[in-house]
Amino acid sequence: MSRSILVLILLSVVVAAAASCAPRPPAAEHTVSDYRADATLRCEVFARCRNDPGGLGQTPDCVNAREAERLESHGSLRDQAPVGLDPSGRR
Repeated sequence: MSRSILVLILLSVVVAAAASCAPRPPAAEHTVSDYRADATLRCEVFARCRNDPGGLGQTPDCVNAREAERLESHGSLRDQAPVGLDPSGRR
């Protein structure tokens, strides 16, 4: 084997070993259902995540708390009562 092929194989092995040692992403402690069921927990985690969006904003728990807050705060616009606007557009 030529020296360049051997170096390429060695480099590939080193890169593969380094990639396999990368830390796993953190798992969420609570699901969206957990946060929807416990308003105190949801508000506490949501406030902490909102206070530090750069550090905590995209963690799984913050994503779950944000989704639960979105669902519990107003839900879908389709579920809301009509706003009572005049359909003719007159004031």
